Amino acid sequence: MRVVLLDPAAFTPQYDHELAAALSSAGADVRLLTSRFRFGEAPEPAGYRRQELFYPVSSRLFRRSRARLPVKALEHLLGVARLRRLDADVIHVQWLAAPEIDDRLLRFRAPSVFTAHDLLPRRTAAMRELWLRLLSRFDRVVVHSERGRKTLTELG
Repeated sequence: MRVVLLDPAAFTPQYDHELAAALSSAGADVRLLTSRFRFGEAPEPAGYRRQELFYPVSSRLFRRSRARLPVKALEHLLGVARLRRLDADVIHVQWLAAPEIDDRLLRFRAPSVFTAHDLLPRRTAAMRELWLRLLSRFDRVVVHSERGRKTLTELG
């Protein structure tokens, strides 16, 4: 089974690594699509492939400068466009780094899973309709707790 694991902004490189390695050891052909981790070294891939597809310029040149945000938005558009060409049996999205952009562009040809680490992220928590639309695009949504399951059920 070909699994694409997606964490565009490299929010959780250690979590991504552990999940990708576990899926790989269970027999999946795993490809982690992410960006350069700006705060240290990401773990070396163990049985899976990691490709830093997202934010190749903004994550290297601007570090913590606000000047990287417009460049990052453009790079996000390009990264999402590349996703349409992927050959995968399952696409597992760890984070939606730009939900306002993803709402307009994110479409999958393969079955998809979303892990809701932070069910309603603070920055966009007031955008309930946005999150309902986004979550409805996934075939499955994973939460980490009973509270998360209840919150997801209450959202609809």
